[in-house]
Amino acid sequence: MSRTKPFSDAPLTVLLPAASERSPRVDVADALRSREFISRVLEECGHVPAPVDITPGMLRSPAAIMELARTAGAGCVFNIFEGFSHDSGAEHRFRALLDHLSLPCTGNPPAALRACLSKDECCRRLRESGIPVPDGLSLFPGFDPSALSRLAPPLFIKPLAEDGSVGIDSSSLVLEPRLMLAAVSAKLSDFPEGVRVEEFIPGREYSVSCMGNDPYTTIGCSYIDFDREGGNYLDYDSKWTPGSPLYSVVPARAEGDEFTRAATLAEMAGRALGCRGCFRVDMRERCGELYVLDVNPNPDISPDGGFFRQCRESGMSDAQTVQALLGLAFEVQGGMCS
Repeated sequence: MSRTKPFSDAPLTVLLPAASERSPRVDVADALRSREFISRVLEECGHVPAPVDITPGMLRSPAAIMELARTAGAGCVFNIFEGFSHDSGAEHRFRALLDHLSLPCTGNPPAALRACLSKDECCRRLRESGIPVPDGLSLFPGFDPSALSRLAPPLFIKPLAEDGSVGIDSSSLVLEPRLMLAAVSAKLSDFPEGVRVEEFIPGREYSVSCMGNDPYTTIGCSYIDFDREGGNYLDYDSKWTPGSPLYSVVPARAEGDEFTRAATLAEMAGRALGCRGCFRVDMRERCGELYVLDVNPNPDISPDGGFFRQCRESGMSDAQTVQALLGLAFEVQGGMCS
């Protein structure tokens, strides 16, 4: 497809790909709700949204993706695709297919999506960049139980290649040594691709939203004080299921030195993973030091999600946020995806 013109306020036809699948998971349905929201905002900005449902079979056919974009007359892509419930890795593989369109595309490149999805690679790259992360190890089916001896509870267990807090539940936090082996084995039976076992950092949990193609701008930083709110961490239900104990918790805004420290670390983390467009960094605090837990290159962009909430708190309207994300897509390599 031909090279596009630089971004301006001129009307665009915007391709909006999202996963199409039958799944009982709330986070899967949330992607479609996000697309409806972004479509409305695009229309408010004078653009023409072109929603596209992505099925597993389409990942095997770059030509089909190109034909969809050609038929729609798309001038850019607002990427909402986050993989499938049974295949999180489809997220970065689909993003690689979008490169064939030669169209500006919002969000992160395939390499960043792939690196952030792998908790093992993410931790390694953060550590190599001098960024504090919890001590831990990655384990796979058939692991040597003696490997657990190098870690002491409290420990936190999470799937090695999932996002959206999938697999985070009441069994994720292990407080006693005698329970470690059974807990890891049970989690591996549910997630045979591997699990990450890390020391549990017990302090405040910070969430930092950033935008930009490096240099970045920290849009917002908020935190949850579990000593005040109760509980120890946010699990899948607390993020996705109304009525769960921590679902209604509204994070407090970090300001001053708290904001500066968290923002600096978040931007370092984004740089270490090659992020661009937008991303969110989660971290916890222990004895005044922040540790990065996760870098999310595809943050929740639903209307009530943390990313848009922090953008609004910073003074940006929803339209300004969407326009900014489109502008960043056009900024990459002179207006082209890569």
